[in-house]
Amino acid sequence: MKIFSRVMLALIFVFLVAMCVLEDWLATSALQTLQDDCTRIEALSLDLENLSDMQLSLAVDTLEYNWTNNESNLCYLVNHKSIQEVGMEIAKLKVYQAENDVKEFRASLEAVKFYSHSYRHFMGANLHNVI
Repeated sequence: MKIFSRVMLALIFVFLVAMCVLEDWLATSALQTLQDDCTRIEALSLDLENLSDMQLSLAVDTLEYNWTNNESNLCYLVNHKSIQEVGMEIAKLKVYQAENDVKEFRASLEAVKFYSHSYRHFMGANLHNVI
């Protein structure tokens, strides 16, 4: 009976480690995709005075699509209220692009980049999250 208990304990431990690794991988890949999309948009909008460029519109749509897909996975891992700010900023980004407000567009893009950087810190596996 003792060997059965030890085997079950080992299986539970392996399962928990696998879940932690999966959670970290999902969060890291989603936030890396978010940062990559923001970097692409920033490069496209760097010298533009008019935000109605087709490539920029496609990049913003790609950002929104990728975030929508990744957000549904992240909602299982963290509180949805903790990550809804990114979706709100992406919505603002689209509005500012439609209104051709370059200053607010860039500010909203910086907010998305800030959120992705700070979320990576509190969603990733580190000693502060364990304690």
